[in-house]
Formats: sequence, structure tokens, C-alpha cells
Amino acid sequence: MFKLYKLMANKFKCLSFLTISLTLLQVVSFLVLPILLGQLTRLIGENAYLIQNNLSTNRPITIEILRINFLCQSHQSALMHLGGYFALFLIIGTISAMCASLLASYVSQAGSKQIRSCLWKHLGELSQKDIEAFSNAKILTRFTIDISRIQTGLMSFLRMLIIGPFNLVLGLVFALLTNLQLSMIFLVVIPLLTLTMVISGVIWNPIQKKEQEMYDKINIESRENILGAKVIKSYNMEQIQWNKFQNVNKNWGTTTSKSWIIFTITFNFIEIISNIAIAFIVFFVGKQTSKENIADFSKSIGNGVTFMNYVMTVTFGVVASSFTTFNIFKANVSSKRIFEIMNKKPDIAKIKSDKLIVNGEIEFSHVSFKYYESAKSNVLEDISFTLKPGKVLGIIGPTGSGKSTIAKLLNLDFKTQDGLVTIDGHNIQEIDTDSLRKNISHVYQNPCLLSGTIKSNLLLAKPNATDEEIELAAKNGCAFEYINKFKEKFEHVVEQKGANLSGGQKQRLSIAQGLIKRPKILILDDSTSALDARTEAMVRNNIKEEFKYEKISLVIIAQKISAIIDADEILVLNQGKIIDRGNHEELISRDGLYKEIAYSQLGGNNE
Repeated sequence: MFKLYKLMANKFKCLSFLTISLTLLQVVSFLVLPILLGQLTRLIGENAYLIQNNLSTNRPITIEILRINFLCQSHQSALMHLGGYFALFLIIGTISAMCASLLASYVSQAGSKQIRSCLWKHLGELSQKDIEAFSNAKILTRFTIDISRIQTGLMSFLRMLIIGPFNLVLGLVFALLTNLQLSMIFLVVIPLLTLTMVISGVIWNPIQKKEQEMYDKINIESRENILGAKVIKSYNMEQIQWNKFQNVNKNWGTTTSKSWIIFTITFNFIEIISNIAIAFIVFFVGKQTSKENIADFSKSIGNGVTFMNYVMTVTFGVVASSFTTFNIFKANVSSKRIFEIMNKKPDIAKIKSDKLIVNGEIEFSHVSFKYYESAKSNVLEDISFTLKPGKVLGIIGPTGSGKSTIAKLLNLDFKTQDGLVTIDGHNIQEIDTDSLRKNISHVYQNPCLLSGTIKSNLLLAKPNATDEEIELAAKNGCAFEYINKFKEKFEHVVEQKGANLSGGQKQRLSIAQGLIKRPKILILDDSTSALDARTEAMVRNNIKEEFKYEKISLVIIAQKISAIIDADEILVLNQGKIIDRGNHEELISRDGLYKEIAYSQLGGNNE
């Protein structure tokens, strides 16, 4: 967990040191109070006895604190001094505790916020391949439960890790200096408390690990059921999924119950041990006072009061130290889980260079690719083609033939294992990242719209776009017509993932989003699949007219012949290989997969 401090600003490190210092001051101040309270009890008892027996209270008296004797001129003077010191240490301890608590709370919250920001920033630097190494549910758990446990761990480290051990050690030292005989009780109390906490920890830690694993499983099950709600309902699988979720939920509930049962039993044992210790002190002091003269009676009572406080202090020290260890252990586990992501080096690093996209000429030269090193075969095999600015490249093939993989390589979501992808003659892996993102628009089949408004989603692609640019992009994407029907127009609320829009509306809005930044390269990755033939043709024509002077490089990946029928060149893919290429007329004129697809979709009217 200490590695996380490296992610925190120096300001928080300084505040952490101040928090620890104030906590130490609090502990020492509060540990002095039982001694002063014991002496005050003794003086009040003696004073009452002297007054009752008409004896003078103005005679000198010796006060013993931690084996050090202090001479006071009278009982009244001693009471005033002890009362003043008691109030002083109480005020110092209280102010220190309040300030330390506020600082610890601030540091733990602000520090965990900064750690969360660092995690978010690092995730933004990872490639799609890197992110896919972790499940969405696990990433969400890192941002929520793990960060929360780290926050608790930071709070424990700054406060309880100081309060617990120092209460234990200094409480024991002060007790020994107060009364050696009564201190012998700690030879029994401390081992019993330690044994209780150790046994509890041995049983509790594996349950805590399992509980954390169950959190992940619940997140995964919940996410699958929410995202797959339509499929679950369409196949009448509600009961099956309910049973699956209930099974996971039951396991989590059982694990959590075990954790709380152990927690409760442990505290009951601790309470029994401390109460027995206090009862022994009362018995011992009572037995001693019955044998003593009246002069020593008050002193024994004072020692008894002091010791009962120190029993509670030492007990609290053992318990606090143990539970702080558990909290830091949990925070350490969460820290390791976060560093699994933080230590993940980006497969594709962000590049700052003078190699920029100017024209958008694309070339794939003998490119082969597979998603995982362990995969037996490539997803793409020896892919070569060139796309000049102002031209349209169509890519078609059956599902799983590698069409979208070409788009991902062109967008640098993944790196090629063999071969070379260049834009304007530059290796795509050496092009300035900002230039790459600015000049390539990748429009996906399943648009990822964020909750907000239509306008806010369009502005994601170009934050400084004017209202005229927004309207033009919407018109070119054939989205303006339906947007204009909404009462709020471009301020119409979009729910997460565009849940309140139809499939076609989402695709048209996504196309407009890709067009608004006027890229040099536009990739339509089956992004017109939900559009009718007329709207699809209008989108293609709008793009052609809008960018006829800018010579955009357009890549259209499609399942439908109608989407690529006007392309300058069409690549026909099957099992990751280019099995044919040419324009529509050339491909339809010869037997092959393209002609089969054309006949199945267009029938005899394929010209």
C-alpha cells in the first residue's frame, strides 16, 4: 500500500506527517489523564476524610506521578494544580484528536481521489488490447470497492496504526510505573487478547479474500443480466438467470455472515476479558484497602481508578492494532489489485512526433495479425492494399473474416505482428498520437453514446464546434430530420448508450459525430446496418458531396452489397485473407464469394 503514496502529491505526504504528529500528541495527552484522574480521586477522598474528622487540609502533601514525587503546600493547592493539568491535557488531547481526525479524513479522501484519477488517466493510456485483459466488472470494482478500502486503509494508517500500538505500549509502561503489582494482570490480559485477535485473524482473512472475490462475481452477474436483458427475456431465461444470480448472492451473503459472526464473537471475548480484568482490579484494591490504614486508603482507590482506565486503554490498543492490521491488509490486497492495472505498460504508447497525417493515404503492406500470442492462427493473413485520398475502399466478407480487425489496426487499437501499416508514408506506430486521433474517425456498428444531450455527444468529437458545424454534421449524417422533430432539438436528452433512441437514430447520430471533426480518414464499420437502403444511399451521397474538395479517404466495412456498391475498390475477405478484389462490375462478372453474396441480396438485379 505504501507504493500508493508515490502517486499522491507532496502536499498530502506533508499533511500525513502532520496528522501522525498530532495523533501522537493526542495519545500521550490522553494517557496522562488516567494518572491525573487517579490522583484527583485520591485527593478528593483524603480531603473528604480530613474535613469529616475536623483535620486540617492546609498541610503539605506529596503527589506521586509515574514514580516522580511532587510536593504541594496543601490539599486545595494540589487539587487546583491537578485539576488544571487535567483540563490542560484534556484540551490538548481533544484539539489534537479533532485536528488529526479532520486531516486524516481529508488526506484519505483527497488521496484516494487522486489515486482514482491516476487509475483513470492510466486506463486512458492503455490500448484496447490492454483493457480487454481485464473484465469491465473487475475494472469497476477497482474504481469503487478497492478505492474505498484503500481510503479506509489510509485512514487506519494515519490514525489507528498510531493510536493502537502507542496505547498498548505506553499504556503498559505507564501502568508499570504506577503500580508494579497491579501491572502483573497484563501478563494474562495481553496474551489472551492477542491470542483472541490472532485466531480471529487466521479465520477472518481467508473469508475477507473470498468476500472480495464474491464482489467481483456479483458485479459480473449484475452487469451480464442488465446488458443482456433483451436476450434473457426473448429466450424466456428469467428464471435461469435469477437462479444463477441468487446462487452468487447467497454465497456472498453466507460469506458476509461468517465475517460478521467472527467479528461479533471476537468482540464478545474481548469484552469478557477486559471485564474480568477490571473485576480482578476491584477485588485486589478492595482486599488491599481492608488491610491498610486510612492514610493509604485513598491512594489505593486512586491506583485502582488509574488501572481500570489503563486496562481499557491497553485492551483498546490490542484490538485497534489488530483491526488496523486487518484494514491495512485489505487495503494492501486492494492496492495490489489496482497496481495490476497501474503496472500494465501500454502496448501502444502515446507518441509525440513531427510525423503527422496530412493527406490520409493508407497502405497495408503484407499485414498479418492475431489478437493473442497463444492463438494458433492469424485473424488476418498477408493483407495488402492502398487507398488514395478521395477514394472509397469497400470491405466485405462473412462474419469473422477479419473486416473490423482491419479497422482496428488502422485506428491503432492494436499493433500488427507482421507487415506494415502506413499513413502518408509514415509507420502508423510512429505518427503523433494527437494527429492520429484528430484525423481518423471510426464509426462503429454499435454506437457508444454517452448520457447527456444530442449536442453534448456531437461535441465529444469536436468540443469547439459551432452551432452551424453541428447542424451541418447532423444533416450529412441524415440525423437532422429526426432531431428537428424533438421539442428540445439538439438539447434533447440522450440516455446512457442511447437507450431512448432507435438503432437507426443512434447510427445516424454516430455518423454525424464522426463527420463533425472533418477527418482525413473516415471508417464506417458496418455503421449503416440499421439504415434502410434510401437513407444509406443518402448518407453516402452526403459524404461524397461534403468532402469532394477535401479528398477524404473513406473505408466502408459492410455486410450489405448496397453499402459498398459504388466503392472504387472492394476487398473480399474470407478467413482473414483477401480472396478477391476489384470494383463492383469486375467482381460481379466473375464467379466467387462476392457474386454469391450479390445474388443472395440483390437477386438478378445486381447491376
